[in-house]
Amino acid sequence: MRTAGERKRTDLTPYAVVCLSLLAALLVMSAFTGIWPWSRNAYNSFSRQAAAWLEGRLDLGKDYPWLELAIYDGKYFVSFPPFPSVVMLPFTAVFGAETPDALISWIVTLLGGAFAVRLGLKAGLSGRDAAFWALFLHLGTGYMFIAQSGWVWFFAQTMNFTLLMGALMLAQEGKGGGALTLWACAVGCRPFSILYLPVLVYLLYRAARPARAGSWVLRRLYWAVGPCLIAGFYMTLNAARFGNVLEFGHTWLPEFQRAEHGQFSLTYFAHNFALLFRLPEADAETGRLIFAHIDTMLFPMICPLTVTLFLVFGHECFRGKRQEKFLLASLPVLALLHLVLTCCHRTMGGVQFGNRYLVDLLPPLYLGLCLWMPKGERFRQWQIPLFIFGLVLNTLGTYTTYL
Repeated sequence: MRTAGERKRTDLTPYAVVCLSLLAALLVMSAFTGIWPWSRNAYNSFSRQAAAWLEGRLDLGKDYPWLELAIYDGKYFVSFPPFPSVVMLPFTAVFGAETPDALISWIVTLLGGAFAVRLGLKAGLSGRDAAFWALFLHLGTGYMFIAQSGWVWFFAQTMNFTLLMGALMLAQEGKGGGALTLWACAVGCRPFSILYLPVLVYLLYRAARPARAGSWVLRRLYWAVGPCLIAGFYMTLNAARFGNVLEFGHTWLPEFQRAEHGQFSLTYFAHNFALLFRLPEADAETGRLIFAHIDTMLFPMICPLTVTLFLVFGHECFRGKRQEKFLLASLPVLALLHLVLTCCHRTMGGVQFGNRYLVDLLPPLYLGLCLWMPKGERFRQWQIPLFIFGLVLNTLGTYTTYL
């Protein structure tokens, strides 16, 4: 008979395997890109903002032309939602503006891997399956590209990815205060994460299975304290900087000030949606495929997990016994709404490999994947070629794009 200590070590195995695998992938990528955890990061908007806060000012004091800064009332402000700067405050107090951003991004990635494993285990997956799908999610998709560095655009996305994954994990376990607080933090990284509040509320309700919904809500109102305080911080900061509680700053970027239709418009949709199906071009002389490094490409190619998601959701829809009807309807609908709103943005992410904006959709869809995964090992075994395709493509694509 195994001792309690042996059982504990066995339980930790999938977490250790996933975290060590993610660390190994990041180290190998660093060896080729030269972006190490201690490398200087020129695109450190969040650290500069945190340093300015510690100096008692809301603006940066001067222009940094290589950063995307909002210009309002003659002052220069960081134009991104502010939660990552909150995280950077203690690091900035120690290191100044030269914080180890890539190292922090790596730690956030390892946390996200652990959250993904726990979410899978809670959904009923075996330790082996939970580890495999967590690795597919992180290494076989466009997440690898944004996780490599601490550049401001990608840093916010890695934080959002992990925070939203943690919120879903805690909601599965019925821990409403923590789940909703992490969700509010995620919104302060990527505002479209606000769309997934209904999913979190349903998961919390499902975990409790109360006899009376109204009395359950009243008894759990204290769960709203954390997110309300965080939302109050966002709104106060926005009002103090831009005179609008809903304005994070992107409206005042020169790029969007010059744009005829502003930051968001339906006029952008058709062009951006077409980019989601763009294929690489062949070089007639060398036979090499040329992958675009501006905006986006065919999403199922860059993220073959999309194929798996389609199979799993389709299987759940058409099989005889349907479970979790609310989730089965809401997850794809909210993801589709997220995609439509993203395509209404003036750009699809600028310099990148793949579709970094659409990486934000993956944590909620991953929940459905874990819940409705076909039983047995055969399905997972047939997904290994897709995983290898995504892993190799995103590894090489990340390397060539950073170079």
